[in-house]
Amino acid sequence: MRCLLIIFAMTSYLGANDLYNLDSRFQPVVTTNFVFLNQDSLPATPKIIKENDSLVVYPARPMLYSLILPGAGQWYNKSPAWKIGLFAGIEAASIFSGLQWRKKAEDIRLKYEMFADQNWDLETWVFNTLNTPLGNYADVHINGTHKLILVLSGSLAEQYGNYVPSDSLKDNAHWVYTGEVSVLRDRDFYENIGKYDQFVGGWTDCYDPSDIQHTFPQWFEVKKDVGDSTEIIISTPNKQDYVKKRALSNDYLNMAKYAVSAVMFNHVISALESVWSTQVRNRPKKEQNVQTKVGLLYDQHANYGVGGIAVSLHW
Repeated sequence: MRCLLIIFAMTSYLGANDLYNLDSRFQPVVTTNFVFLNQDSLPATPKIIKENDSLVVYPARPMLYSLILPGAGQWYNKSPAWKIGLFAGIEAASIFSGLQWRKKAEDIRLKYEMFADQNWDLETWVFNTLNTPLGNYADVHINGTHKLILVLSGSLAEQYGNYVPSDSLKDNAHWVYTGEVSVLRDRDFYENIGKYDQFVGGWTDCYDPSDIQHTFPQWFEVKKDVGDSTEIIISTPNKQDYVKKRALSNDYLNMAKYAVSAVMFNHVISALESVWSTQVRNRPKKEQNVQTKVGLLYDQHANYGVGGIAVSLHW
């Protein structure tokens, strides 16, 4: 044991040079980077040795990447894989769902328009509106608030032009029997025949097709709660089926719009997250100066002058 103390003392002495004096402040200094320093050579303020700082990343670039493709900014920032996958997955799922819902809405639209072409007739509308009890309703008449566009041909076109509003038939109902007039089946047409009672008479199932005298009506009233009052809607089995198909198509269109909104929000949130991550990455870390010191305590009354071993940790 005594030999070990002698060896340790000699090592400390050789490493400490003239640090040993007759007071209690002598300790040979061993720093964390294993460099022995002389007390006279120490600067007034100890130099802090930092770890190599990562390259500074400016937020504009990852933000631009994320605005173009969500997840790209996170990839540039070397964020965790789950972040990259989250934004990229939301983008892919939203685009795919939006396209599928829009295609579904378009397929249903084509079907309900074909259904209307087969079950709504201009001649039937004029006849049922003018000559049946349907005309007893205030909203069921030829010259109502809403109008269809009629396409004229032959002599009628030469006299009145190619297009006239449907209220022209109030005084010219015989036009529909000439074969020179048809209805323009545009977007407004498909909306009007399902939305307004004015055109309910055009549905071919208002009466039993085999009932020439129209004594057995198939149309019926539907009560709709509109808040402060109840609205009476006149419908037929075909019209009701048609309205349901249009509503379903519109639901899919709305879902497709939500998907587009999700894509837009995903771009913005991904860009904001990439900027925030960049700022956190570039934020200077709190400097820490950790120093470890090991030395001998001098004791003039002890054997060999060694009174013990001192270990200190400063931060």
